[in-house]
Amino acid sequence: MGHTHFRRSLYVGVDIRGYGAAPEQRQEKWQETLLRCLDRAAASMRLNRQTWARQQHGDAELCVLPAEEPEPLVVDGFTRRLESELRVYNEEVMPWARLRLRMAVHHGVVVDGPNGYPCRDAVVVSRLLNSKPLRGVLEQWPQANLAVMLSELVYHSVVEAGHTSLRTDQFRRLAVREKEFKGYGWLWLPGRSDSIDMFSRPVVPRWDSAEVHARPYVVRADEVSEVAIRGRHRAAVQRGFIGG
Repeated sequence: MGHTHFRRSLYVGVDIRGYGAAPEQRQEKWQETLLRCLDRAAASMRLNRQTWARQQHGDAELCVLPAEEPEPLVVDGFTRRLESELRVYNEEVMPWARLRLRMAVHHGVVVDGPNGYPCRDAVVVSRLLNSKPLRGVLEQWPQANLAVMLSELVYHSVVEAGHTSLRTDQFRRLAVREKEFKGYGWLWLPGRSDSIDMFSRPVVPRWDSAEVHARPYVVRADEVSEVAIRGRHRAAVQRGFIGG
């Protein structure tokens, strides 16, 4: 494989909640609205979506961004604006027609293949995006329009390092065990982080199969970074509520 196929880039994945169970007309409307919200959010931050490599799957999109797109701007401003676009749309529709998204962000190796990206980091963003903890978040907090999970690398190098306007206490560390992937992600609910106490209870995913019993994904207190347990969140850690 030639070296021109190998690079490091930012991955951004989005997926529509409840798409498969929606009527076809609503699916079409959600597809249109998803693209419009993504385009508007990017344009408002002067990001150029035309330069993004995009894999579209009806209810989902996986994007690989060029190096020219500032990573902190994508994590912060773009994501905030995407939530704002969703909120404006959802205020005008019936509750059952709301468009709600999961989003995952990771940075890593990109290898171009004949039908996608045959590389581990593409798998990582996919596992974070489709993880049971992230799905469970939208179940537990129905008022949230957008649930975001950052990979450990993105959280520590972009958010914790102070390259955005985001505060570390707006995030919650969740254990992710999805297929062959075992790791952690950092949950953020844009537009809701200050009004929802994400440390008030475990995140328990709901399962489609009645034969499978839901279990909380719990992160032990000694596994949580010191940044995450400052102030009022220390008591939550001691009660064992940090996790997912």
